Parts: sequence; structure tokens; C-alpha cells
Amino acid sequence: MSTSKPAPAERFIVLLRHGIAEDAAANQKDEDRALTKKGEAQMKEIARGLKRVFKNVDAIYSSPLLRAMQTAKRIAKAYDVDVTTTDALKPGSAPKDVAALLKGRVILVGHEPDLTENMRAITGIKSGRVELDKGGCYGIRGTTLEWILTPRVLRKR
Repeated sequence: MSTSKPAPAERFIVLLRHGIAEDAAANQKDEDRALTKKGEAQMKEIARGLKRVFKNVDAIYSSPLLRAMQTAKRIAKAYDVDVTTTDALKPGSAPKDVAALLKGRVILVGHEPDLTENMRAITGIKSGRVELDKGGCYGIRGTTLEWILTPRVLRKR
């Protein structure tokens, strides 16, 4: 009699840039910048679009900055999953800090240029000019960049 373990969840990582945020103000800390009304509305549509493309998720991780947490909460609502905040997704963090989060089917909500640096570290892609728009995302299966979706594409019904 053989007992077989269930297969581990396929690794698929979505790196999602936060939505449109308030402009920086002189008397405001960067980490306190919130999504604009437009950013909130767009993230609601983007969440539905992402759910159509990426059906199931094991975890959602977010930068602790307000605009990223607001984005992650909107995405989490579409998946009915909790959000875990982590300093590994704060601006300026190194790709090695994110490595522990790359298990199973996850969505990481963060900032540019860090998300693109993480994409390059995971996939080994060294050249080419690429950067995510606010609300855009990379989809990485294993170590292969499978797609780049713009906010406009994600908002389509």
C-alpha cells in the first residue's frame, strides 16, 4: 500500500503595483499617501479582472504603505482571502527579502521599480525596458514570465 502526498501547489506569482495614489504633499509622509477616488474605483475593476485571469490564490502579501494596503484589501475582497503585510515589499527592499514569500499561488502588492527588480530576479530577464503602470501586474509561472497585464486590460469586462 502506497501513501502519496498531494502534489505541492504550482508556483505562480503575481506582482501587482498599487493603484493611483495621492500626490506627495510637503507635510505628509510617503507611507501615508492613500489611493485617490479614481484609484479606488479602478482597483475594484482591476480586482475583478485579475480574478478572471488568476482564479485561485493561496496568499496575498502587501507592502505596509497605505496605498499598497488599500490596493491589497480590494484584491483580497475579490478572492475572499486575508492580506498579510510585510516589510519585504516596502520600497527599496531587495529581491532576496521577497524570496520567502514565493511559495504556491501568491499575489504580492508593492511598488516600482522594486516589482520589476523582483520580476527580473525571479525570471532571470536582464534586458529590456519594462515598468508596471499603477494597477498593472506581472504573472510568473515557476521562473517564466507568462504575462504582463496593464490596468486597462484588467478593467475590461
